[in-house]
Parts: sequence; C-alpha cells; structure tokens
Amino acid sequence: MAGRLCLLVLSGLPGSGKTSLARKLQECWQSEVAVVHVCFDELIPEDLKLERPEEGDGEDDSGDQQAISLWKQHRRAILHNVEKLLRKSKSLPEEENNSTDAIPDLDAKFLKCAKFAERNGRGGDNNGERESSLVVIIDDNMYYRSMRYQYYQLARQYTIGFCEVLLHCDVETALKRNMERQCPVARETVVAMATKMEPPNPNRHSWEVMSFLYDQMTGVDEETALEEIRELVAVAIANPVLAVSEENMEEKEQSRLVCSMNVLHQADQILRKCISDVMGSAKADNRMGKPELKILGRQLNKIRAELLDDLKHHKLQLPPIECVGPRPGQEQEGLMSSCSSLTDMDSPTEVEVIEVKTLEGYILRLFRERRAANTGTKST
Repeated sequence: MAGRLCLLVLSGLPGSGKTSLARKLQECWQSEVAVVHVCFDELIPEDLKLERPEEGDGEDDSGDQQAISLWKQHRRAILHNVEKLLRKSKSLPEEENNSTDAIPDLDAKFLKCAKFAERNGRGGDNNGERESSLVVIIDDNMYYRSMRYQYYQLARQYTIGFCEVLLHCDVETALKRNMERQCPVARETVVAMATKMEPPNPNRHSWEVMSFLYDQMTGVDEETALEEIRELVAVAIANPVLAVSEENMEEKEQSRLVCSMNVLHQADQILRKCISDVMGSAKADNRMGKPELKILGRQLNKIRAELLDDLKHHKLQLPPIECVGPRPGQEQEGLMSSCSSLTDMDSPTEVEVIEVKTLEGYILRLFRERRAANTGTKST
C-alpha cells in the first residue's frame, strides 16, 4: 500500500459493528500504513445523532429545521476535512476555506484523529512515504447511496482508490447490540433505517464495483472477513478512480474493465451464496461442532478465492453464456437461486440439472468440481 491513498466507506445499521471493525482494521494495518478512522458518532454531537432526511426526501416543515440544518452542516464539515486531508497527503496546496460550514470543535477533533494516524502509521521507512500511505475509513450508517457517492466523487477528484463495505446483520441483532451502547439510537430509528438501506449494487451503478458484503449471518469468521477487506482495499488502491477527463479519454477501456469486474463480482456473489447454503446445511445436520464448522468455512472460502483468482487471471475461460447475470425473471438485486444441491457431495447427480447456459450454472459447476477435487470425492 506504500505511497497510495484510498477511501474505504463502511455502511450498515447502528449496532452492525462498523466502529469495532474500523478499529480492528486500524490495529491490523498500522504497521504498514497510516489509517484515519473518521467516526461520525465521535464527530457529530449527541443531540444531532438522529436519523435525518437526505436532500430531496421531502422534509416535514413541522420538523426541527434547525437541527436538520446543523446535522447536514456537520456532515459537510466532515467531508471538507477529509478533502483537506487528501490534499495534504498528495502534497497539494490547501484551498482557502470560505465555507460557512466550518465547525471549530469538529475540525479540532478531526485533526486529532489525523495526527494519531500519522504518528502511529508505519507506511514506509521514511516520513515522506509514511504520510503518503493512507487509508481513510469513513464510519457511518451511509444508508443512502447518495451519501456514499459523495466520497466516490472525492476519490475521483483526487484520483485515489475507493471501495465500500456493507456490514449486514438482522434488525433484531442490531437492536440488541445498539441497546448495549452507552448512548443507544432509538429503536424506531434503527427499524426505519433498515427499510431505507440501499446496499451497493454494481450491476446498476458501476462506481460501486469495489464493494464487499460482510454478512455476519452466514458464519464467515472475522479473520476471513478482515483478509477479504484487506484484499479489496489493495485492489482499490491499485485501480484508483479516474478523473472525469481521463474517463472520457479512456471510455472504451474503462467500460471493458467495468464489464470484467461486474462478471467477477457476480461470480463472487454466487460463490458466497453457495458457501452460505453449504454452511447452513452443515449446521442444520448437527454433525459438526464449532471448530469443524470454522475449518469448513475456511476451506470453502479458500476455494472461492482460488476460483476468483483463476477467473481474474484468465486461467478459467468462460464458455459462451446466453445470460451473464441472474436468470430471466430474477431481480437484479435479488438473491441467487438456492445452491442446496451442492451441500451433499454424495449426491452429485442433483447438480447435473443445472444448465451451464448461465454464469450461475457455470460457477456452481466449477465450485462443485473444485470442492470434490479438494475432498477427494469423485465429480460427475
């Protein structure tokens, strides 16, 4: 990561574990790179930490307009501080701040966070390299896509890496964790936010192609998730967002890259759903204890990583596929069809009914064959 910059945006319900994850990432990475943890909960006053309508949502005139205005002002101030940090990291002159959004207390807190990262980061052997090696973690609910898009625009403006991680857990789990906080968010706010959550969707929004769903309900252990996020950030850093002018000049190449990455993303989603089904079946059978389930999860995720790497480096060639993506009738944002036929490797004939005319069918077959090879089971 040396000498590179990246914005990593975390999103999810209150209580989904964003701040805990950010701190663990900061702890894991501090020997390699400076990490600035921008925690909105620590920068925005308690009396403003309420769910507020986004621009264009139709604010209620009877609502607390002053509080809403202050909430938005604080968010703009955070965005401005992140931009100042990026300019400094790229050795660009600081712009004159004629904005009315400046908030001295917030600016001071942000500067303290940045100084902590600069002091503890080990991005290089010298101070100059250390300062230029930076990952900025944006830690907020970010339930609207437009909230995250602001930071993508910032990444594009300064030609740096950008990626997203959505922490998913069910509402009841989020509510339980939220109530354990010192200052919990109102229950109705968490429930309302869950209905408004707009998860990353690279199929419709190409700028969200660098995204990762950390689904805590699938049994993926934390160590594996941390490594996945580490890889995501590394890829984002190696592929910085192109400035608008450069995008126009390289439109064909960018379109090709987006198409290629969309296929990889869809393959990843298919494999994750498959692993979820396998793990769910193993748990339901009660034939494995927690240690065995953890080992199984690591084995399956290793297979997934190997398949994605082979696809990325063209070691596996896609056959002529009539439909790249969901099968006809399936929603773009819906879940993949069940992979339960792969949970029992003693019944391979069930897999044969999957038509290899879709990307899903092809990936499922590859997964089954790779798992059979790793376990020594004969594959049909």
